[in-house]
Amino acid sequence: MTTISCPRSSRLPSLRTITALAIAGAALSACASVGTQAAASNAQLLAPPGDRCVLAREDARLDPRLDVERVPSPLKMEPAPIRRPVPRTALNRDGSSVIRVEVLVDTLGKPDMTTFTVVESSNIWFTNGARTALAKWTFDPAYKNGCKVARYYQFAASSAARPRR
Repeated sequence: MTTISCPRSSRLPSLRTITALAIAGAALSACASVGTQAAASNAQLLAPPGDRCVLAREDARLDPRLDVERVPSPLKMEPAPIRRPVPRTALNRDGSSVIRVEVLVDTLGKPDMTTFTVVESSNIWFTNGARTALAKWTFDPAYKNGCKVARYYQFAASSAARPRR
């Protein structure tokens, strides 16, 4: 039997690490030290999860930008993120504009607006419009290994500069 010793300050290993070691046939001794007690007295033997979706969700929790089979996609894009008419003051001098934002979409297809981030915006008018719209959208969540996972969705729109006369 193989035992892994942990220092006093360590945290429990991730679910992915535990599963990999268990599948490989190694016995995993997870340490949870309390005060000055020996780590071995607090060791627990952890079994691998029976559900592959547990691993997929753990991967997504650790890296919400992970590679997936299918990224989140909007099912209902109402209201529109850019209202018409666009005010002249919202455009750059040459008439161009750009908005790129991202938000984490959970496994139920709901955007988590606490994660809303502006990647690039030519004017606050576009940012506010995108924030308001995305909060009301519904999404088909991302899928990894056939399981729904939380992942970032990025919205981008731009307009080209007006041609010179």
